[in-house]
Amino acid sequence: MTHIRQLPLWKILAPALILILLLLLPSSAAAHGGGEREPASLAGPLAIGLLIFGLAVIAAVGMILYSRRTEPAPSEKSSQFEKLTGPRGYVGKMRLFSRNARLYMIHVVGMDVIYGTWEVIFNLYLLEIGFDIAYIGTRILIRALASAAAAIPAGIISDRIGRKISFLAGDGLGAIMALVSISTANPTLILFAAAISGIFGALHNVAEPAFMAENSENYERVHLFSVSGGTRTAAAIIGASLAGLVPLTLASAEDSSLVEIYRLVVYLGIMGWFASLIPAIMLKRTSLPLQTSVSKRTGLFANIEHPQIIWRLTAPEVILGFGAGFAIPLMNVFFHQSINSPEVEIGATFAAGQAFLVVATFLAPIIAVRLGKIRSIAFTRAASIPFILLLALSTDIGSEIGSVFSLAAFAYIARITMMNMASPVRSAFGMEILSPQERGTQVGIQLALASLVSGVATFLGARMMDAGDFRTPFFLMAIFYSISSFLFWRFFKGREEELIQEVPISKPKVVRGGD
Repeated sequence: MTHIRQLPLWKILAPALILILLLLLPSSAAAHGGGEREPASLAGPLAIGLLIFGLAVIAAVGMILYSRRTEPAPSEKSSQFEKLTGPRGYVGKMRLFSRNARLYMIHVVGMDVIYGTWEVIFNLYLLEIGFDIAYIGTRILIRALASAAAAIPAGIISDRIGRKISFLAGDGLGAIMALVSISTANPTLILFAAAISGIFGALHNVAEPAFMAENSENYERVHLFSVSGGTRTAAAIIGASLAGLVPLTLASAEDSSLVEIYRLVVYLGIMGWFASLIPAIMLKRTSLPLQTSVSKRTGLFANIEHPQIIWRLTAPEVILGFGAGFAIPLMNVFFHQSINSPEVEIGATFAAGQAFLVVATFLAPIIAVRLGKIRSIAFTRAASIPFILLLALSTDIGSEIGSVFSLAAFAYIARITMMNMASPVRSAFGMEILSPQERGTQVGIQLALASLVSGVATFLGARMMDAGDFRTPFFLMAIFYSISSFLFWRFFKGREEELIQEVPISKPKVVRGGD
């Protein structure tokens, strides 16, 4: 590994982060009740630039993925993959992805545009139609409880009925519930839609990493997870940019209320979500390989073969989810209520964070080769903690330097980049050390517990923010991130090759025809 010469990640990211900070610095922001203010002069152009960037990334990935003319034989594919090195080799490896993997990447593009718009707009929509931050926390808690209750059954169902049906059911019903939520101001209906969305979202979430693992071999898995993560993040950039630009463009229209503008933005994202079902329908079903041994266990968890590994994979993620829940689902509320940022600044900030994450995600395989999967995951997660603390103190420190928004935006971008850049590596590693029959179940257990504790944390964090306390949620988040990073390192340090070799991973067969 040491023979690979590559610039350290900080030399790549640090200048860009500093540039963003300097670009945004002229926008001095009032904090805590400073009133409405005009957006930073560069926010609009930055959002436009990021929109173009997201479109360019997706176009480039699409051209690479579909430039291959023939499907190589599995043995030939393996030998070709190992020979490819450097930037050109990275592109060459992308061309070797399977048909199902390529269709899935088209699917996630449409699906994640709504993620970008929803993350910026929906909580602001609830505030605009008269709900308080506490209600936002209640809605998130209900969705989390529904997702937690459905996650383990969803994992088992996904293992048995296949990933394709799981995608279609999860995304189709999720899109319908999003449409209901943004089209009504009825508090009961919004909470009901949140619960249904949580149930079917769980079905999609448990099927996704298992699908990726079952459509890749060990040697290509990190690349497939990373390219997929980068592509979907680019789609989220498009959604977040639109969420900032559309309100800015239509704000002067006399016949358009802010509520109508918010709805228009989300409708655009939902259109992409429905369109994403087309490539999902075109996926060929994969069937799990036959088990070499017959388990005598029966019941809900009969297919679990490695309970200790599942526990060690799950515990750090649950603690991480609890910490994130205090603030991450409420970041748009934090910027809007604590820093008084208008929509275009929030959209540009969220899109910028996703843009840096795109670059970092595509670099993830290189970092994993240099540091190893375990070290790269633990290091990047731990590196995000100082920026969480900077977010907590942004109003105080930012007031001293003359720009609260600039400092908070910088901290947000750095945190999301460092925290999530190794997520594809973590997903690939988790799937590699589990047998195919237990992957969906493990993700279901993790999702159930993480959703539950994250929802509770968001409920508490919303109460704190509703009372005017925008610091404590971030302090709590930093504490639990530290515990999670330490546990992951403690559980898996020095055991990467041992665990991957311990569990035999076999490729599933492709079944011609529909589900």
